[in-house]
Amino acid sequence: MLIPHSLARWALPALLPFTFSLAYAAAPDTTAGELVNKVALPADHGLQEAAEQYLITYHSVSGVDGKTPREDTAALFIPHGKMPDGGWPVVVWTHGTVGVGRDCAPSLNPRTARDSQYLNTWLSLGFAVVAPDYAGLGSSGLHHYLNARAEAWSVLDSVRAALKNFPLANKLVLVGQSQGAHAAFSTAGWQPDYAPELHVRATVLTGTPFFDDTLSADKLFTGESTGDGGDPKIPYAFYIYLSAADHNPALKPENDFQQKALPLLNEASKLCITPLTQAVMAEKLNAANSLKPAIQSVLVEQTPTLRYPTLHINHPVFIGIGGNDINVPTAMQQHFASAVKAAGTDVEIREYPGLDHSGTVNPSLRDSVPFVIHALSAKQ
Repeated sequence: MLIPHSLARWALPALLPFTFSLAYAAAPDTTAGELVNKVALPADHGLQEAAEQYLITYHSVSGVDGKTPREDTAALFIPHGKMPDGGWPVVVWTHGTVGVGRDCAPSLNPRTARDSQYLNTWLSLGFAVVAPDYAGLGSSGLHHYLNARAEAWSVLDSVRAALKNFPLANKLVLVGQSQGAHAAFSTAGWQPDYAPELHVRATVLTGTPFFDDTLSADKLFTGESTGDGGDPKIPYAFYIYLSAADHNPALKPENDFQQKALPLLNEASKLCITPLTQAVMAEKLNAANSLKPAIQSVLVEQTPTLRYPTLHINHPVFIGIGGNDINVPTAMQQHFASAVKAAGTDVEIREYPGLDHSGTVNPSLRDSVPFVIHALSAKQ
C-alpha cells in the first residue's frame, strides 16, 4: 500500500473519523453478482490442490462512482475430495498489490510461490477459494488502488456469482494480505449493507495498513528518512496519484513529482508492482528526490476513499502482525489492531517476532486455521 510491498502486493485506508456513509450500499444494478461467463483457468495459472479451476467474469457496479455497471473477473478453485453436504465452505482470497493495469491481474498470471503455498493449504483443508481480481485488474478501466468501496463491491459480487453457479456453501471466510487485508476488512464492513444475503463467518488479515485521523498518507512518506537509497513505497504514491488523476484530469504531474520520478510515473499505469519496484530501487527514487510538497495535499484528498467504512465487524477477525514488517510498519498494524478491538469487534491478535511483511503470511496459518475452524463450528 502506500505502505510497502511484498514483492508483489498489499494495501492502505483512512484519515478522518470513521463515519463513511453507506448511503449507496444497495447495489444500483440488479444484475450485479450475476455470472457473465466461465472458462477453464490455464494450468500454469492454477493451484496444485485444486480439482477444478476457472476464470469467471461477472457483473458488478463501480464502487468508485457508486453507480456505473461493469464486468469484473475472478479465479475460482474447487478442492479435491467429497463435497460436504450443502457445498464447499469458501475462502475469499483478496490479493495484495499487483499494480493498477489490466494485465497485472492475478488470474492472468501464475501465482507466486508464497501465495500458492498459502492457498493450497486452504484447498487441502476442504475450502473452495474465490479469488477476485478487483475492478480494473483483468477488466476495463484503471484499478483505483486501495479504494475501499470499489474493492468491497467487486469482491462481494464475485462471491454472489460464485455461489449461484458452483457447488459452494454460503459459509464464507474473508482472507487477505497487505492490500488484500485492506480489501478483506473493507469487504467485511460493507457486506451487511451491500450484500446482506452473504454469510461471512470470519475474516483473516495479515500485513494490514491503517490510516485514521492521527496517521495520514502524507506522514508515511515524510516521516521516514531513506537517505540516498530507493524507497519501495514510492510505487504506491504513483498508484494512488494515478487514481486521483483519473478523478481530476486537471492534476499536473510536474507539480507533484520531481523530474527524476516523472518517467516511471508515466509507466506506472502499466508496470506491475515487481518491475516498477525494481525500477524505483535501481533509480534510487525516494521522497526527497521524487516528491514535491504539493503531492501531500493530493494524498490527503485521496485518503477518504481509502478508509474503512467501520471498525466494528459483526463476526470474529484474526489479525496477524509481523514483528519486522517495514512495508506496512509493525506499529501501524498494532495501532489498527488496538482500534478494531476498541470498536468492540471480536478480535484475535497474533504477533510474529522476527518475520517481515511477506514472511508472516504462511507461518500465520498455524494460528489462523484453528481460528477459522472454531469460527465455522460456532453456533450462529
